[in-house]
Amino acid sequence: MPRKRKSNLSQSSNKARTMKIARFNETFPQAKLRRLEHLERETPEQSQVNYMASQRATETVEDRLI
Repeated sequence: MPRKRKSNLSQSSNKARTMKIARFNETFPQAKLRRLEHLERETPEQSQVNYMASQRATETVEDRLI
């Protein structure tokens, strides 16, 4: 009898967990290279959204400090 197939959610969770462990174990130069590669793949719209999100997060932190 064939084994039961894993769901897509289970497979993606396992992959995310594996990637998280890989990021945790990487050296600083490897992390820097990964970030640069990610920035090269990012579209201008994504860059703008990420920038706006980081600005909101910074404002929230500053509001808490005041």
